[in-house]
Amino acid sequence: MAASAAEAELAEFAEFVVGDAQDVWTQLIGADYRRARLVLFRGAVGTACGTGQSAMGPFYCPGDQKVYLDLGFFDTLRSRMGAPGDFAQAYVIAHEVGHHVQNLLGITDKVDAMRGRVSETQMNALSVRVELQADCLAGVWTYHSQKGKGWLDRGDVDEALNAAAQIGDDMLQRKSQGTVVPESFTHGSSQQRQSWFRRGLESGSVAQCNTFDARAL
Repeated sequence: MAASAAEAELAEFAEFVVGDAQDVWTQLIGADYRRARLVLFRGAVGTACGTGQSAMGPFYCPGDQKVYLDLGFFDTLRSRMGAPGDFAQAYVIAHEVGHHVQNLLGITDKVDAMRGRVSETQMNALSVRVELQADCLAGVWTYHSQKGKGWLDRGDVDEALNAAAQIGDDMLQRKSQGTVVPESFTHGSSQQRQSWFRRGLESGSVAQCNTFDARAL
């Protein structure tokens, strides 16, 4: 009973974060914003992008405009990855909503069009810029949500920054294989992920999230 109660609480929190994030993006983007749908699952789920599995962690599928959250990932985030706390979860969820925003703005299609036209290393570098922009957009949501609701304290932001560090490519590679291979990064280093989240958080401006024109990440 305790496990199912905890799962129901997590589902309710995820729905709150996705709803609040989309309220913010509706305000920022206006009438052109179309709301993504949230799908909660454990194990595996069918999507317009193929079968989603728990090993993938949370993800966004542009084909059906849905955010997919494997509830088991949040257990892993807390117990095995060293990123506990509600706002660590909120950061991860808001990052996926950020991918939806990128899709609506046409960024996803532009990057996908490069697939097969550039090398794997170049594609990885583009992927890093996509992911860091989604981190920045999560920060933009945090700024506006806090401005409207005043529901966060310093500890919440620290939870998000810690989560960003724990899921940086360098941290994950060091833990899994003992070495770091920057050219294989697809999401960015811990420092980069923290930096771009903080940039969105401090500015509240989508214009500050243009990772594609940034000379240094």
